[in-house]
Amino acid sequence: MCFEFLLCIDDTDELGGEISTGSLAQEIALKISSFAKVSFITRHQLLLDPRINYTSHNSSMCLVAKISKEQKQKVLDITLELLTNKCAKSAEPGIAAVFKDDIKDTKELINFGKNAKNMLLATKQAFETAREQNVFLKALTPNANGVIGALAGIGLRLSGDDGKIRGKFKLNEPKLSVAKLIELPFIEAVLDENFKELAKDEMINLDGTLKPIFWHHKATLLVQKDKNGKFRNLNIKELREF
Repeated sequence: MCFEFLLCIDDTDELGGEISTGSLAQEIALKISSFAKVSFITRHQLLLDPRINYTSHNSSMCLVAKISKEQKQKVLDITLELLTNKCAKSAEPGIAAVFKDDIKDTKELINFGKNAKNMLLATKQAFETAREQNVFLKALTPNANGVIGALAGIGLRLSGDDGKIRGKFKLNEPKLSVAKLIELPFIEAVLDENFKELAKDEMINLDGTLKPIFWHHKATLLVQKDKNGKFRNLNIKELREF
């Protein structure tokens, strides 16, 4: 029997490095997908503060896999080995992982995630919260601050309304209907800028790169009407608040 298993990593890279936390998360997802179903990866923006050491964005990467209880250690071994071998030398990587049904109080993890977006937290708080909520939390270097972001990413993924889907998607078609868009593997819903549903036959002009957000637990493409009254997708700059 398979269950939802959340896995999040943070602080694995360094400025000027070739490997990013997102690319490492993608590599982990690819390895897990050889034996289990894996979701898209969500990127969660955390607090930007000069007192925090981060490369450029201070964001964590979270995925959800459907695995059996017996496969948990295999997933952790894959992740730990990859991070140990590929993390930047100056990084302070952390990993958080938990079966959704093992969490005692989901709200506590969500609150931790939201707090990490707005205030400075300590690694001690992260480990205390993880212990209370049955979350596996590991620092790969002494006092690695990445454990804060990793645990926060779990909470923000659980909230269902935070972050963007990792990856940049560009289609050759200049426009598609809502019905056709939600058939794509990286889009599950299409909403306007007020988060209202559109009719399935509504046509959307596709402008540049598509960047779905994570909204109501779905990969969601946000659109709005242009000056001609036609719907178009919001661009990356317009989605910065997510």
